[in-house]
Formats: sequence, structure tokens, C-alpha cells
Amino acid sequence: MEYYIKQWLKHLDWAIIISMFLLAVYSTVAVFSSTYGKSGSSVPTQIVPKQIFFEILGFICMIVMAKFDYSSLRRYSKWLYGISIFLLLVVFVMPREFGAHSWIPLGIFAFQPSEFAKLTLIVAVGAYMAHTDESEVQSRKFKQMTAIFGMLVVPFLLTLKEPALGQALVMFAIVYAMYIVFAKRSHFTLLILGFILVVFGFTVLALDFPQQSTNFIENVLVRHNLLQSFQADRIVTWLNPSYDPSGAGYNVQQAQAAVGSSEVFGDGFLKGVATRGGMIPNQSTDFIFTAIAEQFGFIGSAILVLVFLVLIQRLIQIASTALDSFGTYLVTGIIGMFAFQVFQNVGMDIYLSPATGITLPFISYGGSSLIANYIAVGLALSVYNRSRSIFFTVSSPTSIG
Repeated sequence: MEYYIKQWLKHLDWAIIISMFLLAVYSTVAVFSSTYGKSGSSVPTQIVPKQIFFEILGFICMIVMAKFDYSSLRRYSKWLYGISIFLLLVVFVMPREFGAHSWIPLGIFAFQPSEFAKLTLIVAVGAYMAHTDESEVQSRKFKQMTAIFGMLVVPFLLTLKEPALGQALVMFAIVYAMYIVFAKRSHFTLLILGFILVVFGFTVLALDFPQQSTNFIENVLVRHNLLQSFQADRIVTWLNPSYDPSGAGYNVQQAQAAVGSSEVFGDGFLKGVATRGGMIPNQSTDFIFTAIAEQFGFIGSAILVLVFLVLIQRLIQIASTALDSFGTYLVTGIIGMFAFQVFQNVGMDIYLSPATGITLPFISYGGSSLIANYIAVGLALSVYNRSRSIFFTVSSPTSIG
């Protein structure tokens, strides 16, 4: 047993473990400072102890999943997907919280199904892609694209209906990242270039013609219930920073001011004017990056981004060396999930992207998101461990005498 534990510790991906520890430290400091001396409905009671509890619970889940054989998830992918769809439907019979049907109250804990729906979507789509790879007909034609799109569209629309635009966009990013790998060489370049060109083109048009873009959003997207009014306000605020600075644009204005005033080293722990004064709504969740940037400046923010880059680089390495295609797709979906969330959350604080309600992985307050993210990393470690055959080929030490 002692030998087994030593071998397991020896072959752990310590870059990921250390990254998780550093992110947990950042999270605790950021949540504590963003809620210090504050009270009210926007600040849950005992928020810091709860965050620490979920970090510990998440770390335990990560270790358990690392020892779990990820390949067995293929057999249950349809069940897991079906359960997640059922839970996404259940939220609509629950009372609204913060203007959305996103949570299922469980006493002192509110369960958010969309967080775990992202994981089951990764498993379901990955299982289908792996099955296609292993079948005799391995074409990437319309039939396969339709099936993958069908698996995405159901949780996407249900999540969008809650409304949770940010979570729905993360689901799209997950499947898009997985499909790039699934499409193989023949479609890889076209998919990347096509997506970049489309996004860039729409962005340039929107920024060059803010008034026309605003009219389109309000008269088409909102009127036909494709976007909620508050979601439209977030996009309009991004297109036109001076739009309603004391109303819809207040959060973003304050976030940018906090980040911009921090300079190189920041104002110091618990010394940030905006953070200490409670000037940024939802700072412990959507705008948690501002608490780090204002207090610890460019240096503290850059270190945090570097930790995320190390994590994603290690995940890319794991995906490229997985034993089977299912493992590759699984980790690729996790990469897409984390990369998009980090870019979107940090980007909305520095005017790179509109505010969409996406939390910063491992940093923002939230039990469901923390546990789901740690489970995702645990699945990636499971793929890593199996690629090194740790749990199936470790032999006991040879006895002497």
C-alpha cells in the first residue's frame, strides 16, 4: 500500500496540483476582500467559510475523479446527458433567484444544474465523436454535424431560457473546441479561420455602427425574445461605453475604473477604493477579477493569468497524449470550457468583450461551479493517469530474501 501511494504521488501532474492550490488561494483572498465589511442580500452569510468548504470538497472530488477510470463514462453518457436535461427542466418550476430560473434550492446549498450540464455535454459529445472515430465509416459529413448540433442545442436553449446567456455561450465554446479536433486536418483551418472572420466581422460592424447595432438588438433580438432586455443592455453598453453610465453601464464602468486605476502593484490588500467601498455590484461572482486587479495591480493579475495559462497548457499536453480518442475529446472540451470562461470574464473587465454573467473558474464564489470545475480537472487527471498506466500496471516492489 505504501509503495502504491508513493508511485501515485510520484506520477501526479504536480503542475496542475500546484495551479489548483494557487487558484484556491487567489479565490479565498478575492472573495474575502470583495465582501469584507459588507452585508445584505447580495452577500451570502458565511461566504468565506462556504467558499473554503467548497474548495476543499472540490479538491477531494478532483482526487477521486483522478483515480476514476474515465473510459467507463462512455457507457453512461446517454444517462448522464438525459439526467442533466431533466434537471435543466426542473429549474423552471423553482422560484426565480436574481431574476433567473437557474438554481434548485437544497437547504443551505443551491444547486445549479447548468454547471454540471456542461460536463455531461462534454461526455456525451465526446462519446459520440469517439464512437464515430471507431466505426467503419469515419466521414465527417452532415449527418455527424447534425447529431452533434442536436446534442448541443437542447441544453443550450434550456440554459438560454433560464436566462443564463453566459452559460449557454460556454456550452457552444465547448462543442466548437471539440469539433475542431473531431473534424481532423481537412476542416481544422477552415473552422478556425471561418469562426474568427465571422466574429471579427460582426464585431467591427457593430463597433463602427453602434446606433444601428443598438437598434437591431432592441428591435429584433429583444422584441423576438432572443435576448432578455438586461442581456441586450450589457451588449449595448459594450458597443457604446457612454450608454446609461448610471444604470445598465454602471457595473462595467466601475469594473474598468477599478482595473485601470490599479497600476503595477495595486492599492494593497483591503485598500482598494472600489472594492472596499462596495462600488462594484456582484464583485464576488461575475466581477471577481476586479478585486484582484485593484488590490494587487498588474503583477497580481498577470500571475493569475499565468497560472491559468499553465493549467491550460498542461491540459493541452494531456489531450495530445491520451490513450484513446474519447480521452482526447474529453480534455479538449474541458480546455474549451476553461479558456472561454477565463477570456470572457477577464475580457469584460478590460473592455475586450461584453458582460455576459460568466464567472471566473476556480475564483468566483459559487459551490456548483467550484465543484464542477474541480471534477473537470479530475477527469483530465484521470486521462493523464491512464496514459501513464499508473493504476493498471504498477507492480508491487520485489521482495528480497
